[in-house]
Amino acid sequence: MLHRFTRISAERGATIALAVSLLGCTTATRTGLEATRPTFASAGALLSNIENGVRGTFESQTLSLALDRIDQRGLPLDRTYRRTGTGHGVTVYVFDGGVLGTHPELQGRVRKGFDAFPSDPKVCNAHGTAVSGAIAGKTLGVAPEAEIVDVKMVECNKLRGTIKAIVDGTAWVIEDHRLHPGHPAVANWSFIADTTSHIAQLDTAVAQLREAGIPVVVSAGNVEINACRVSPGNADGAIVVGASAIVRETVEGQTKLVDRRSTNTAFGPCVDIYAPGDSVLLPSFDASQTPSAQLWNGTSMSAGYVSGAVALFLESHPFASPDDALGYLRNNATPNVVEDTRSPLSWLLYVGSMREEYKSVAEIRAQQLGRRQ
Repeated sequence: MLHRFTRISAERGATIALAVSLLGCTTATRTGLEATRPTFASAGALLSNIENGVRGTFESQTLSLALDRIDQRGLPLDRTYRRTGTGHGVTVYVFDGGVLGTHPELQGRVRKGFDAFPSDPKVCNAHGTAVSGAIAGKTLGVAPEAEIVDVKMVECNKLRGTIKAIVDGTAWVIEDHRLHPGHPAVANWSFIADTTSHIAQLDTAVAQLREAGIPVVVSAGNVEINACRVSPGNADGAIVVGASAIVRETVEGQTKLVDRRSTNTAFGPCVDIYAPGDSVLLPSFDASQTPSAQLWNGTSMSAGYVSGAVALFLESHPFASPDDALGYLRNNATPNVVEDTRSPLSWLLYVGSMREEYKSVAEIRAQQLGRRQ
């Protein structure tokens, strides 16, 4: 079962309910590539840093097929995650149903921010924690030193948010970002609100965040439709993320591994980039909030990986614009390896060796600062 999102009508106004199911999927994948469901302890057992070169390149063994996939151009995987940077100094605002800040993957790096429903429990369920883990998990995330700010826009007893909650959360984020100069930021929106048209209030919210210098990373949606129809992904300037899967394919008697658009993922030319979203290993917890790791499906998680990649970029390019962030993603992505995208071009997230890998983070920051003076 994928995360489900139901359709609402834009005409019903700013207080309209945004139906967002935050229930994850932990069943086995269709690929047969994953390990059996791990405990939290075993999930992190192999993820120890084994190299920290003078140029800020990190290499770790990993059980995460998602991290393993986004650091290399082709298949098969090699059980290693390589990246440049850690996301240190970058803030990621996670619009969701709450984040469990005590989870070992995130502990010490979650700040409570805006809450549209202050009388609610602080965390509705594990969805926001999983998304945050994809962004910045200590061992399961793309940018393991980024800061997560919890922007809660879902009402727990209904598992619904509102357009007003998102708009109010956006205003809070912009002010909070202003109060923290020198900290580049990303907004992660792992939800959809409409599958037929634009929602003007969300279009405006995306524009306001971008004007404040904050890229907005949006899930394409777990619906088998053209992503150009899905709000807020159809807002001008949003970075729209689709989910990819690794599958076995047999052609003329030869079996090989290929990247394919995940089942029930929005498709088409409005998807800016794909990232793993099929049975990806991420943080979770049970009813007693005991931390664990489990397998998740959906574009929510894919968006988290991309937000983490943007955090890596902003660590070394703190004055970059939202358009620069998309340019970085596209320029470094692996082109046209994802099948069934229903678009002439596709891009798969890549955070491995970069063109600027010979420079340290400090060198790149100094160069960018010089350009501004």
